[in-house]
Amino acid sequence: MRALLVVLSLGLLLGTPGVASASEFTLQGASQVSFTGKGPAGFKLVGTTGKLSLKDDGQSLTFTVPLDSLDTGIELRNRHMKEKYLETARFPQAVLVVKRGELLVPAQGETKSGQAKGLLTLHGETREVVLHYSAERAAAQTTKVTSRVKVNFKDFGVAVPSYMGITVKPDIDVDVSFEITQA
Repeated sequence: MRALLVVLSLGLLLGTPGVASASEFTLQGASQVSFTGKGPAGFKLVGTTGKLSLKDDGQSLTFTVPLDSLDTGIELRNRHMKEKYLETARFPQAVLVVKRGELLVPAQGETKSGQAKGLLTLHGETREVVLHYSAERAAAQTTKVTSRVKVNFKDFGVAVPSYMGITVKPDIDVDVSFEITQA
């Protein structure tokens, strides 16, 4: 569940404000999507995946995370998350769409930070979310992006995870990091 949120956060960092048909963005290298849920007495539940895809149609960036790829480090917890909460057989992916005009793209040697609105589809529900991001362009064509989005599972019809008396709060942090290149 939490990994889905992370994937959505990643999509916000790749657009150029006011430039609808700028060069196409593609993912390069390893990506990291993670979610963190918190519970009582300092309990933390973290799930991660390195699977993230990007589609750039010149107007919007679409980020997709296959939810079956999420890993919490415990097989039983993975199964519960995928079968009981995220229902990945019915809802196999999380998708975030961000309009390019919402995003700031740094020039070479610059870092830009901001927030952007996007549409997140999770568990069959689509809601507007706000992403907070930072993008750093070290090389001429390569930009490193990190982002965070807060998602409430209840807003997407996802049951709040609970096991053996430990219940995770419905607000989940999703963090995404990746590198993109401009063609």
